Amino acid sequence: MWNTVKKMVVSLCLLGLLSLALLPGCTPPVSFEYLDISCSVGQGRQYYFEETLALDFSIMPNRGETERNLILSEGDLSRAPIFTWEGRTLHIKPLTGWKKGEHYGISLEGKLPMEDGRIYTVQLIRNFIYGLEGNEFTLDYSSAEDNRLIFIFSKVPGVTSFSGQFSLIPSVEYFCDFLGTEIRILPKSPWQANTLYRWSITGMESEDGYIMKREYSGAFSGPDNLSVPRPLELCPVDKTFGPPYLWRRGSPLDNNLENMEGIGFIFSKPMDPASLRSGISFYPSIKGYFEEAGEDSIIFFPEEEYRLETEYRITISQSVKDSLGLSLFEEAQYYFSSAQRFLELEGLTLDSRTDSLLPGGLLQEHNLIRVDPPGLKVQIAFSRAIPPANRKAALESVSLSGIFPASALSPVLVSAKWEDEGAVLSLLYENLSPSGDGIDNYYQIKIVSGKQGPLSAGGEYLKEDLWYVFRIY
Repeated sequence: MWNTVKKMVVSLCLLGLLSLALLPGCTPPVSFEYLDISCSVGQGRQYYFEETLALDFSIMPNRGETERNLILSEGDLSRAPIFTWEGRTLHIKPLTGWKKGEHYGISLEGKLPMEDGRIYTVQLIRNFIYGLEGNEFTLDYSSAEDNRLIFIFSKVPGVTSFSGQFSLIPSVEYFCDFLGTEIRILPKSPWQANTLYRWSITGMESEDGYIMKREYSGAFSGPDNLSVPRPLELCPVDKTFGPPYLWRRGSPLDNNLENMEGIGFIFSKPMDPASLRSGISFYPSIKGYFEEAGEDSIIFFPEEEYRLETEYRITISQSVKDSLGLSLFEEAQYYFSSAQRFLELEGLTLDSRTDSLLPGGLLQEHNLIRVDPPGLKVQIAFSRAIPPANRKAALESVSLSGIFPASALSPVLVSAKWEDEGAVLSLLYENLSPSGDGIDNYYQIKIVSGKQGPLSAGGEYLKEDLWYVFRIY
């Protein structure tokens, strides 16, 4: 095909001196034969798209010197060529292969010896773009709109090439949609407010192997956001019949949050849920999880009961951001205690007495009911009713035992009865030793605290163990 290309004839007058060296002093003949060099890339030709570039010499040159003097360039860099000879024709191609759309150049200049010893001064220079004309790979359109970047190219871009040659500063995580010659970039989170982004594409390659020969760049701004987000309200959230859940708006958390109720957070703007999850903390810590409840709201649901009469601190960090990336102006803190209080004993009486024993106190005189055998009725009144499911454990947490002397009989529980809808426990013990003959008999009633003791329907329990000591006659 290259024979159809117009030949450039490098016509150089030969002062070729043939070194005959057969007879001393013999004068070699003078030759006026021209050296013609034809190149498959015509003078002024802009594009070339063949497997090799060919140089055709009218006189056979010295191969080694020809190869040493020929320079092949790719862009601004020299490239090692592969040479193949077919008689007086030299075929040339880059060792690393041609790159479509790339600029190439060859040059052969200077003194060039022939195989027969003659020397010619040559000058051949060609510059061209490898590929077919009209196949340039360019970026034809770009825009930042509707929370996405759009690029439209002259050719279908290479997927892996785009991933490696596209840059965005500041860096963000994004999705890429490849739609023929169009690429759409969608950020995983909205563009940050009040932020200038810069992008660039350089050295990219099309799907069919054409190189983009210029660098493209641009800039765009995230949305303007002059209003910083702020917490508007924290309130209890009842999930008993949800979802949807019952937000008790207008009810403060402190002394109003029921056991296992959620805490709702409402902000002035649509928020970034991930920053809320990482930026809201409790002290003391509470095991639980967050659930989104709209663009401007989130709910924390505990997975354990709130501690009774314990003050909690909620911290909303300044790192919490709205959906456009704007942070809180400052850290916010809130304090609350749950509505639950420790369970209390409103009274503990023996037999028919109306005065209650004091915890740890000593009732000097108490006469056992004179039955056979003598018995003792103990009545315990709680500040909250004990539900049926918790009554067995509550009963087992109450004990009556002799503490002095060792010879005192061990009481036996004869009956137990719950009264006043579970708020009062009546117990009847037998087998007690009355004091006499100079021996005082002391007994102790103990009630265990915590969740293993009496427990109300709301999860309330005694703060500490209670014990009562008395002497009986």
